[in-house]
Amino acid sequence: MLSLAVAASFVWTTGGGAAVYQERDEINRSFTLPAKARVDVSAISGSVDIEAIDGDTATVQIERIGRSRVALDCNKVVLEHEQASGDLTIRSKTVGGQGCENIQVVYRVLLSVPRTVDVRVRGVSGPVNIGEIEGALRISGNSGNINLAQSGSGSRITGNSGTTTIKLRKLDARGLELRGNSGAIKLYVEDGLNVDVKVSGLSGTASSELPNVKFKKTGDSDYYARIGSGGPTINVEGSSGSISLIPHQ
Repeated sequence: MLSLAVAASFVWTTGGGAAVYQERDEINRSFTLPAKARVDVSAISGSVDIEAIDGDTATVQIERIGRSRVALDCNKVVLEHEQASGDLTIRSKTVGGQGCENIQVVYRVLLSVPRTVDVRVRGVSGPVNIGEIEGALRISGNSGNINLAQSGSGSRITGNSGTTTIKLRKLDARGLELRGNSGAIKLYVEDGLNVDVKVSGLSGTASSELPNVKFKKTGDSDYYARIGSGGPTINVEGSSGSISLIPHQ
């Protein structure tokens, strides 16, 4: 069932301080998602938090605030669930019309999804936090910081401008790809992990705080490090920020 609540004079603290918005609404839904269904979140001005849970029931909470009801009406929530595949799509869509110029709507998207799904997040302007998802992660074109509780399966993190933080507890044979990111990359590595790290076209610095692990320079802007006995590869290509290997506490 769809739940929609509207309140007045809501105060939401943003990165620039407390801003008073006149209108707020909220959507709450639940869906059944099979294993390997895809969850796609895109075009969100605000934060996205995705929790990984057991079971097959996903819950969606979307909060929006705007300076006026007109602003909220000009920016629609698109929420689609495909029955056949179980795929779930969440995105914003700005509609045309009188009064829809220069509107500002801020989102807070809170999802609880089965840990076996694949997740794609694109075009988010706020922070993205993703829990222990075991499926593939496709995180691209976001401008806020990204925090991943684990690396997922054969995941690609590309074209993001915020700091990317990933906790590396395990890595499957397909490895992990980080390409074209302009923010810092921080990899928190758990004890006992065996992986190779290949870095190419890096304009920032490469450093390691792991015991007995150092980056070796293999080209003008290329580096290599072996963690443990080596194994699946983390490929970092064309990044302009720093990359750091840090012990996972």
